[in-house]
Amino acid sequence: MVSGCILALIGGCAPTDTNNSGRVPVIYISEAKNPNGIEQAEILFAKAKTAKRPNQALLNVAILFAKNGNLTGSNQALQLVKTGPLSDEAFTEYSLLSVELRLQEHGPKEALSIIENPRFVALQRNFEPAYQRRILSIRSDINHQIGRSIDSINDAIGLASLLDSISDKTNVHNKIWRQLAELPYLELQQCSSDSGDVLAGWCELGRDIRLHQNNHLAVSRQLKQWKNSHKSHPAALVTPSWFEQTTERAPPVTKIAILLPLQGHYKSPSNTFLSGFMEAFYGLYKQNNLITPQVRIQDTSIISIEQAYNNAIIEGADVIIGGIRQSEAAELYNLTDLKVPTISLNRIQQNKKIQHINLLQFGNAQYDEMIQIADRAWIEGHRSVLVIAPGKKWGQESAQAFSDYWQSKGGRLIESVFYDPSVKDFTQFLKPSLNIDLSENRGREIRRFVNSQVIIKPRRRQDIDFALVLGYPERARQIKPALDFLYAADLPVYSSSNIYNGLNSADSNRDLSGIQFTAMPWTMPGHLISELSSNQDMHTTYRHLYATGYDTFLVYRQLVFPQPALTVSLFGATGILKVNNGVISRKATWSNFHQGIVRSGFP
Repeated sequence: MVSGCILALIGGCAPTDTNNSGRVPVIYISEAKNPNGIEQAEILFAKAKTAKRPNQALLNVAILFAKNGNLTGSNQALQLVKTGPLSDEAFTEYSLLSVELRLQEHGPKEALSIIENPRFVALQRNFEPAYQRRILSIRSDINHQIGRSIDSINDAIGLASLLDSISDKTNVHNKIWRQLAELPYLELQQCSSDSGDVLAGWCELGRDIRLHQNNHLAVSRQLKQWKNSHKSHPAALVTPSWFEQTTERAPPVTKIAILLPLQGHYKSPSNTFLSGFMEAFYGLYKQNNLITPQVRIQDTSIISIEQAYNNAIIEGADVIIGGIRQSEAAELYNLTDLKVPTISLNRIQQNKKIQHINLLQFGNAQYDEMIQIADRAWIEGHRSVLVIAPGKKWGQESAQAFSDYWQSKGGRLIESVFYDPSVKDFTQFLKPSLNIDLSENRGREIRRFVNSQVIIKPRRRQDIDFALVLGYPERARQIKPALDFLYAADLPVYSSSNIYNGLNSADSNRDLSGIQFTAMPWTMPGHLISELSSNQDMHTTYRHLYATGYDTFLVYRQLVFPQPALTVSLFGATGILKVNNGVISRKATWSNFHQGIVRSGFP
């Protein structure tokens, strides 16, 4: 039995975090600062330090600080508590407050270690149901944040089993389904055969639906078959809401218009995109014997995007896709009347909060990956970064997007250094950024005045937690060895999907060993149901563009159905796709180089 203080705050409530994974409900912490409460806590803090039973007094002060919005004071008081003498009730309070504070500081790994403390685990056996639900909810969210998806789903399964309300069960099952939608196909296959009955059933459902994620009629048929063979499974009894949304009917699409510049500088990119789109198009309609829409292409290299759009409307297009240039995307965005569902193939940053009902922005920009890398580095406890990026426009924009977001989180940018094609020796190029040149100068001065025979080893600067290295494989293969040579072999290195072209060659990629990067699923074996047919000899940029064409078809198939169906992520070739305020965001899958071989997940 835990103290009345906590019971009054928890009550018997069901978990409140089943709709927005990543946000964990709190018990103690208040976002609104109360000056009177903080002043009282400060007085008690001073007394607690000299109290006969300081541990309980300090814990009470930490709770009081947290309730009144002073998290710094709460942390300071909590750090002085010695947990050994605490009673079981007090230790439970201490642990839960510690978890909340760690999560407020974006430290999910530290929060998980608190939950998994042997004493706390032993106490959980006697927790009341409300406590058990809370712990499972928090642990599920933490595991999801740090990339332990199967553990997170298992916790959610346990949580759902403790709930009585159909509404609460539905919320948890929706959360499970969202996480299954983000698992690679191979992982769904393995999970469906290697897990316990309930988890295996969930993964089997996820695997079967992934096979038909673009065929809504087949989804309904597959769900019915699965339910018939899993009648007592929790998901058969309380089915995720997504299935109801995807079975809603929408007007049939008979004509698709694609607006692309087919001449000049954009001819090759446009044709590459179109090839990827048509691979997905024929893959669905030919294999499933569905009625094939007519595809018409408007050439925006000879007419404006606005004229091409109007032509498509006159010709009766039900869905319009284009344009691929940023200027064209901006023109589409500024059109006042978009009459049919439209997917622009580039993303623009606009200050004005205009959201067209019929417009989705979908571009293969690096922005989403920069956010993802920054969040991952922060979770790992890194706070200062050296950014190394190409001097080309995409490199500068990516570095700027990362830096802006990183510093908004409270991170420190040590330096952004940009290289151009003329750089031949990255060892010399990176010396100043790591302060190796200064260390060498100091060594020369010491030998000059002390002993010319003394051996002095240069040292790199120690205020860098990690490096972000952007670039294509051929340049990254020069940068990583240069960092190792410059005494930075122990420095964690992150990169984006541009670092990998899908060719898993240990000999070619050995110099990339140790780098963690955000990979596009098409580059990773087993992530997709089948491999794309893009030419392996194409440059990495073009292979990514081919995959973007493929994913645009997936998005189009979801677009013609009600918007709520897009609340569940779509596992695409370029990443895990989701709609947010009219923009399709893309989350890549984490991979790493180990002895030249690419592996899924984290090192």
